[in-house]
Amino acid sequence: MSKFLIVLTVFLLSVYYCNAGQLLAGVSKIDGTLPYGENGAPIAGFNHGDRRVPTWPLPHETKYTTFMTPSQGVMNPTWIKALVIDSGDERVCFVTMDTMCADSSLEYLAWLEASVQGFTIPLDKITFSGSHTHSGPGGWVPQFGIQVTPTFDLFVPNLQKMLANSIAKAMVEAERNLQPALIGTGVGQITNVTHNRRSKISPYVNDTTIDPNCAIIRVDDTNGNPIATLWNFAVHGVCFGSDNMLFSSDIMGGASDNIEEIVGGVALFVNGDAGDISPTGAACNNKPNYDGAVTIANVVKETREKIDVVSEGDIFVYSYEYDFGQMLTNWTLAREKNCTHGGPLDICTICEIRDCTLDIRGGEAWVEETPRFSAFRLALGNNNTAIVTIPGEALLELGWQIRNDTLDLGFKDTTFLFGYTNNYLMYFATPNEYVLGGYEANLTLWGIDTAEKIRVSVRKAAENVKP
Repeated sequence: MSKFLIVLTVFLLSVYYCNAGQLLAGVSKIDGTLPYGENGAPIAGFNHGDRRVPTWPLPHETKYTTFMTPSQGVMNPTWIKALVIDSGDERVCFVTMDTMCADSSLEYLAWLEASVQGFTIPLDKITFSGSHTHSGPGGWVPQFGIQVTPTFDLFVPNLQKMLANSIAKAMVEAERNLQPALIGTGVGQITNVTHNRRSKISPYVNDTTIDPNCAIIRVDDTNGNPIATLWNFAVHGVCFGSDNMLFSSDIMGGASDNIEEIVGGVALFVNGDAGDISPTGAACNNKPNYDGAVTIANVVKETREKIDVVSEGDIFVYSYEYDFGQMLTNWTLAREKNCTHGGPLDICTICEIRDCTLDIRGGEAWVEETPRFSAFRLALGNNNTAIVTIPGEALLELGWQIRNDTLDLGFKDTTFLFGYTNNYLMYFATPNEYVLGGYEANLTLWGIDTAEKIRVSVRKAAENVKP
């Protein structure tokens, strides 16, 4: 009988430990820069200044541009990077792009091309994240509302295809580069490179109301040499403005370049809840080297060194689509002018007496309406890390709500907020900020409840992978 118990105990222990699989990882870095020069692609991010055609509102067509002027060169390549992680039972891929956003049609084209080349990971186990640089390539987004509002210029299928091919190449190379790996996660704090750009109009925030969390996935080979560093932080890519006519990855790209230099391996950036978070003027000093980029890189390096890594772990994935229905802008003159001060005509009072609402409805041709929400749990040692995707620009308040939700679900360790990921539905202003108005509120396209819809959708995905 005792021999039977011993055998049973050994068997149960072996089953328990086999649940955690040997970790593999592979990374790649591809130059996805689109054409530039006289017949170059437009630069997405601003619709004024040097980037807008001098004949506006009349078009001035070139090979790839219509209402915007072509990029004149390259300050930084448009890097496409991919990180594949395999736990034995699951294989996932995180793609990062030096673009303003993500788009489902671009991702599908890239996935199809990668699959033809032997890529094996299903689409619902991949994330595609735009860095939100305002000096990245334009012309590749098919939704008209995105073309005209965040200033991508009109859709050019050939540009989308070029970008998709680069993404596919990155995915394929990352999977082919799989090797045994040591992986861990952690979070650092960065408090002196960003500020809240709504502080002048919102009583709910001040200039230093930011998300300081810099979450990190550390990936090393079995000898401890860096393979990759994925870092997740909230910051708008706006160190360069509309007078910049060169492709640039902005401050986030500068930080990644520094990380690769002082840490080694490939640095992949994923933006967070950056809807109202911009770099400070001081952080943008000495661009394109950026004082803030050096600060960020040093924090990432210090935090990375403190992260414990393991050779075995588990990955849990859940992904689904949610139909938001037709957009309904619910635009009001009061919110446009911002009713915290009213203005010379006291527009707030006028709009209390008269209905200033203009409800503009759209369809899939205007903006994506069925975003994909994904959640991942990385079970590494005693840690359970959550990764959740947000299909656009979450304001800080929404970001904190999502973080609190993941805590409630049992994620006591790191939570990654993958903003600008898989789709781009523009801004998600919370009710407090929506009523106040301003740029972010006016581009919140499903009314005052938009942010709550995002929050509920993210929570549903996270619930399906909770510890």
